[in-house]
Amino acid sequence: MRRIWSLLLGFGIMGSLAFLLAGGASYDLPASSPPPALDPPPFVLKNFIKGISWVGGRRAIPDDALPNAKDHGVQWIALTPFGWMENQFSTRIRVNRRASLWGEADVGLQVTTRKAHAHGLKIMLKPHIWISRPIDNGWRGEIGFSTEEDWQTWESDYRLFILHYARLAQEENIEILCMATELTKAVLERPAFWKALTHEIRSVYSGELTYAANWYRDYDLTDIWSEMDYIGVNAYFPLTETSNPSVEEIVAGWQPHLNRIGQLAASYGKPVLFTEIGYKNTRRTTVKPWEWPRRMENAVLDESEQANAYEALFQSVSVLSWFRGVFIWDWYPNSNRLSRITFSPQNKQGAEILRKWYTYKEIE
Repeated sequence: MRRIWSLLLGFGIMGSLAFLLAGGASYDLPASSPPPALDPPPFVLKNFIKGISWVGGRRAIPDDALPNAKDHGVQWIALTPFGWMENQFSTRIRVNRRASLWGEADVGLQVTTRKAHAHGLKIMLKPHIWISRPIDNGWRGEIGFSTEEDWQTWESDYRLFILHYARLAQEENIEILCMATELTKAVLERPAFWKALTHEIRSVYSGELTYAANWYRDYDLTDIWSEMDYIGVNAYFPLTETSNPSVEEIVAGWQPHLNRIGQLAASYGKPVLFTEIGYKNTRRTTVKPWEWPRRMENAVLDESEQANAYEALFQSVSVLSWFRGVFIWDWYPNSNRLSRITFSPQNKQGAEILRKWYTYKEIE
């Protein structure tokens, strides 16, 4: 094990990547076994964003919630307020700034941000559109219209929605604003609107911008990246086809995706940020990472598969010079109330993998 990391450090960043792609980091793990401790520890590039997606709770956050996240090496948290649409063809966006969940309301966002900053944490504000009653299992990536009038009505509402949060982000010194999340059809079909909106956002917000693109629908099809500071991807890529994959097999599954993302990063000269990435504590979690727990039938609990998925993720991205960091989906203020099957790594083997990688020494 020591020899593997000595080789990586000796090769430098690009040599390390080539080494990993060639299969040099082989651990011969039994299927679904928890990843071993590495000695000496691996490294991550300097300024790697070590983030989590914070779940807005119904009440004010407990006093120990942010210190607990920081104890896991977390340096960034993503906060997610919502705008609501009836279905994917509705033209109106309803914004409830006094949302039923304290953590999603303006006051909750402000208090959480101030407490996080007081603990030395940084913030990405990442507003989402939520479809309340989707038609035919539709989702926000299908938001789109057949007439120019309907497009303009929706765009007017979205403009008010995101500019509100841009101003809030400026007032609270929030470091990154994610100006949209997985609005695939709207982003691909209305590029002029998004370009103009980006300029308007920058007139009221001085921090960094990104867009959270869907992992297979639009991240490599849109030209929105020319206006962004980061290429953002919600990275629920399928990595394996079977249960119980080893870390090595999951690392291999990452390579075609990372090769394509790396080419995109090079073409725009922009760093890449995984604005969301997560794995459930179940068997086959790397087969369909995007699958929502409530929609899974006959799911089998398996913490080690979740842990292996995180180990493979960090082994794969930590040495990439164009890669800037991740926001793990998701993290609860009160981890004692988690459901049986969840994306959150809290109180599971996955949390220790996160702690291990998030507390490693950074290199230039």
